[in-house]
Formats: sequence, structure tokens, C-alpha cells
Amino acid sequence: MKLCGVEIPSDIYIPEIDPESKVELDEFRAATIVEREERKRRLAESPVADIIAKMKTMPIPPDFDKPLTFNVEKLRLLSPWARARVLYVMRDQVTD
Repeated sequence: MKLCGVEIPSDIYIPEIDPESKVELDEFRAATIVEREERKRRLAESPVADIIAKMKTMPIPPDFDKPLTFNVEKLRLLSPWARARVLYVMRDQVTD
């Protein structure tokens, strides 16, 4: 199994994630998406939207589109429960 293209050694135990954690993480993800959309909608309707659009913002770092990286040694430091949750949240980055 690979996460972000980095092979996860077979000696690192990663259990199946429990159904309650799946529900919790899926609800959190859905709530985050709704919150972002609500924030965009409120900004678009705001009387100060034009002012905010003209404000200087921090420049995007040059490596913003760089692929995600992953440190296997940091994964070893997590509990098996936390490892399962990390892999579930990053499931789009997991390959065989």
C-alpha cells in the first residue's frame, strides 16, 4: 500500500477503521464543505465584497501545486487507531 506515492512498510499495523469513525469523519468532511460554500455565499452578498476583493493578500507559495509528501517514520509514531483515521481521511491518496 502506498500513501502519496510512498510505500508503507508491512511492519506498520493499520487496522480497519471502525464504522463510528467513518461516520464521524464523513460528517466532518461534509460540514466543512457546507461551511466553505456558506462562507463564499456570504462574501458574495456582503456590501464590502468589492473592498475585500481589492485587498492585498499573501502571495501563493511557488510550491503550492507540488504533490503531497508523506513521512513513514511519523506514521510509526501514531497509534494504530490514528493511523487508520489518517489513511481514511487521505483515502484519495492511497494506492496499492
